[in-house]
Amino acid sequence: MFSIGYPLMAVPVLVLHGVVPGEDLLEGLPRDPDELSGLVLTVFALLPSAVYVTWAAEGREGVRRLFRRAFRWDFGVGWWVFILTAMPALTVVAGLLLGDSLRPVHPGAFLLTQAGQLLVNLLLVNLWEETAWAGVLQTRLERRHNVFVAALLTAVPFGFAHWPLAFLGEFTATSAVVSLGAYIVLGVLVRPLAGLTMRGTRDSVLAFALVHTLFNRTNNPDGIPGTLLDGNGNGYGLVGVVLLLTVTVALIVRRRLGTAYRSRLDQQSAASTAGAPVVRSALEQDAAPTRSPH
Repeated sequence: MFSIGYPLMAVPVLVLHGVVPGEDLLEGLPRDPDELSGLVLTVFALLPSAVYVTWAAEGREGVRRLFRRAFRWDFGVGWWVFILTAMPALTVVAGLLLGDSLRPVHPGAFLLTQAGQLLVNLLLVNLWEETAWAGVLQTRLERRHNVFVAALLTAVPFGFAHWPLAFLGEFTATSAVVSLGAYIVLGVLVRPLAGLTMRGTRDSVLAFALVHTLFNRTNNPDGIPGTLLDGNGNGYGLVGVVLLLTVTVALIVRRRLGTAYRSRLDQQSAASTAGAPVVRSALEQDAAPTRSPH
C-alpha cells in the first residue's frame, strides 16, 4: 500500500510546490488536493492492497466474505439511529455548552447538502478505506489481540498513510513531525470505535464506514456543526464526544471484546458465505440486529 500510495500522493505535493508542472490542471479539478489525495490513496493503493492480501491468504471466498461485511446493513434500527445521529447531535450540544451560538439555516437545503456530502464521501472514499483498515488490518489483528490493542496497532500505519497530506501546504521539518504525531493520535482516537462498532453490528464494515464519514462531516468546517454553529467550541467538543461514544459502545459490547468473539464472528462469516445455516449462541443473540444499542 505504501509503495503504491506514497508515490501517487507525492504527485499533487510536487505540483503544488512547483517542482513539476500541472498546477492549473490540479486547481481545475472538482475536489480539493487533500480530498483528491485521499481518493487516490484509497482507490489505487489501499483497497487493492487489502483485496490482494485477502485473496492471497484466504482465496476468493475470503474476498467474498470481506465484501459481504462491507455491505452488511442488517444490524438493527437502534444501531442505525445511534450511528447516524449520536456524533453530530452530541457535538452540536457540546459546542453550545462551550459557547458557540446557533446560525440560521434553511432546514431543507441543510439536510440535502449534508446528506449529499455524506453519500459522496461514503461511496467514494470512506467505505473502501474502512474495508481495508477495519475489514482487513484491524480484523486480522483482532485475531491475536483484544479490540483496543488491535486498534492502537492499526493507528500507526493509519497515521503514516495520512502523513502526505501534511506536505500539501507550507511545511517545515518540525511541522511535518508534529503532523505525523497528530495523525497517529487521530488514529488512536477513532480506531477503537471502529473495532467496538463492528462488534456491536455483527461485524459490519459499513457501520463504521458511516461513523467515519459522520466524523468527517462533523469535523469539517462545512460539516454539520460548522454549518449550524458560530464558534470553535464544537471542534473541541468533538474529541469529548468521540471518547464518550467509545466508552458507551464499549459498555454495550463489553462481553465481546476478546479474541474468542472475533473467532466466532469469523466462523459466522464463513458459514454465511458458504450458505450453511448459522446457529447463534446466547452471546451472539446479544448482538442480534433487533437490539437497540442503548
